[in-house]
Amino acid sequence: MKLSKITVPALTLSLLLVLSACGSKTSPAASSSSAPSPSSSSSPASQKEVVVNIGVQHAVAPLVLAQQKKWFEEEFAKHNAKVNWLEVQGGPPQFDAILTNRLDLAVTGNTPVITAQMADIPFKEIAVASTGSKNNALLVQKGSPIKSVEQLKGKKIAVAKATSGYDMLFRLINKAGLKPGDIQTIQLTADDAKAAFISGSVDAWAIGEPYLSTSVVNDGATVLADGSNINYISPAFHVARTKFAEEHPDLVTAYLKVLEKTLQWQNKNFDEAVKIYSEGTKLNADVVKSVIKNVSFATLPVSDDFVKGQQELAQFLLNEKAINKLVDPSKVVDNTYMKQALEDIKNNK
Repeated sequence: MKLSKITVPALTLSLLLVLSACGSKTSPAASSSSAPSPSSSSSPASQKEVVVNIGVQHAVAPLVLAQQKKWFEEEFAKHNAKVNWLEVQGGPPQFDAILTNRLDLAVTGNTPVITAQMADIPFKEIAVASTGSKNNALLVQKGSPIKSVEQLKGKKIAVAKATSGYDMLFRLINKAGLKPGDIQTIQLTADDAKAAFISGSVDAWAIGEPYLSTSVVNDGATVLADGSNINYISPAFHVARTKFAEEHPDLVTAYLKVLEKTLQWQNKNFDEAVKIYSEGTKLNADVVKSVIKNVSFATLPVSDDFVKGQQELAQFLLNEKAINKLVDPSKVVDNTYMKQALEDIKNNK
């Protein structure tokens, strides 16, 4: 098994230029109506061996579990294909790798999907990967005198801009009757924010998993509020490079079949799954269990409700000047592969 690595510092100039000065051209991502049927590919015997580049992070997620179990390799072998694992830390470098044809399949958060679409990166949103409302939260230190969101007025809050935590923070602020100018947002990466939070140089921290569970379980941090307080879901999505998906629909379907079967296995073998995650991420078992509970993993078609949520997020990011044009999230959605995967599983294919 080959494992390549891409980190944030390796983000190429190409994506930075595209994100900062993208034009108004139409996204190359095709709609589901124009995609070839996942069952239309030729037989494995007639195909040249295909290398499937899958993005992976050291995280608690069914994709990582399937990687450890080598279930992708097993399934793809039926299609005369092999896996190349690409270690990609974060959404922006994932989409940079898609843009430069180094990555074919990945799972990413809801905000990177919007910024990638704005930049006209050719990808398809092929499935929902999680549906949690507690996977982003506003934390205060143990023993903090701050007991409500309203009490954050005039306080310093660590957060990374253009993240789901950033979106959640301002939705919470708005519900509490506060204005953006009523708080001091300190723009920090997750690691820097953690240090600032522990040292007390910030009063609160808007953050997602696994930092959220690690801080609560290991450091005694208190959840002041999370997405469940405002019916806010912060989903993750499986994405595919457009050209790869159109040329190899059977492999995209196979990828989703493995993920759904892995999730079913995880639910039936929870303790063993926790052990595998703990060993792979170096997180203790209690943290892993908390992450799984908060994230609510899934393998689902992208419904209209998720599209609506993404549209609201896009509008928020535009208002915050995190993006410079409004996008239509429905344009990158393609449920063809997920529907075929579920049908294949139902028929034991």
